This record gives sequence, C-alpha cells and structure tokens, in this order.
Amino acid sequence: MLKVFMGFALAGALFSVVSSAQGENASDFGTSGLIKMPDARMSPDSTLRATITIDEVANLVNITFQALPKVQATFRYAIFNPKQLPGSRDDLRDRSYEIKAEILAERYLIPQIAIGARDVLGTGAWEGEYLVASKKWKSFDVSLGMGWGRLGTRSGFSNPLSAVSDKFDSRPGSSGGSFGGESRGNSFFRGDASIFGGIAYRFSSLPLTFLAEYESDQYNREAILGTLE
Repeated sequence: MLKVFMGFALAGALFSVVSSAQGENASDFGTSGLIKMPDARMSPDSTLRATITIDEVANLVNITFQALPKVQATFRYAIFNPKQLPGSRDDLRDRSYEIKAEILAERYLIPQIAIGARDVLGTGAWEGEYLVASKKWKSFDVSLGMGWGRLGTRSGFSNPLSAVSDKFDSRPGSSGGSFGGESRGNSFFRGDASIFGGIAYRFSSLPLTFLAEYESDQYNREAILGTLE
C-alpha cells in the first residue's frame, strides 16, 4: 500500500492518503491499522503481507501473516535512528514480534474489538499493549482504543485495571533493551494507560482512503536518546 504523507502533525494527529484496494489498511507497523496506531480489523485468512516504512524515528520492515481468521501476527525488524543524526545515541537494530486477536466480531450496533501486544519477544523497544474497537458507518471506519506501555505515554492516566489488582499500577523494567529477546509477559497491560483513535474514510469513486489518527506514543525513548526533540 502506498502512503503519501500530507506532511503535518498536530497534537499527535497525523493525516495521510492511502491507496486501498483491500478492505483494510496496513499501518506503518505492518498490522492492520491506521497510520501508527492499530485498529480492530483483520486481513482475509492466510494473507501474507510485507511492508517497508521509512521514518525519522526508525525504518521498519514488517512481515504480517493472518495466521487464523481471528489472529494476526507480525515479525518486525527496526533500524532506529536511520539517518544517524549527530548527537543521537540510538544505534539499536531490533527484531520484535506482534500479535493481535479479535475478541468480538462487528454486528449492527456492536463494534469489532481486538486485543494485541507489540514486542511480545524482543528488547522491549516497542513494548506496548492495546485494546481497540472499530465500527463502520457508511464510508467511515472509526477506531478507538486504549494503550499501555509505549502506547500509554501521551496524556497517560492511572491504569483502570488497577481496580482488579494493585499489580497493574506499576510497570516493571524500562522501555528498550531491558528484555533481551525474552518474553515480557510480567509487564503486559501494566502501568499508565492512554487513549488513541482515528478515522478512515474510503472514497467510493477512487481507490483511496483518507486517514486521521491521534497517537498515544509520546516517543520518550527517542527523545531521551537524542533522535527527537
């Protein structure tokens, strides 16, 4: 899928025009989604998709496979600080895995709901979990989600799961390099949470989709390492 970025961002919102021959869009992270953020959509069963994203934070090479009708998996290779900016201390080359599963199918008044985790195995550089709902209305497809980890860093608030257990209040470790390829299951859905969301508008007369999103990743890791201001 070809993305032509319109070149501006405001308060975490990004806009793009996307070529969309398929019924769902590939995000920059390879999974079905908006631009950076995931949605609840799935690809047709057994779909194998490869995407490349060129970005100032990291270049991403993604291979996504719709392993089951309700389960989507992505292998990702990230080259952080690809422009090798002077002053940046980020030289990480990272392999990670993401998985997303549908937990509720879309019906007339009910949205499609999915749950997922980025960097299930890896260094933790992209660590984040999410619960997201998507609902179609005419030519619009609206998504709203809640994220944890990196996806819970922009305008974060106390974890609502702490009502179940105090263990969800704090998140162990730090993002990036802490896990060394091991499973980080003890950090899933812990720590502060944030809201993300967006819309996709599919033109009926053109093979194009307009996307707008509010991103919940504040890129604290990249700011600390000097890749972003």
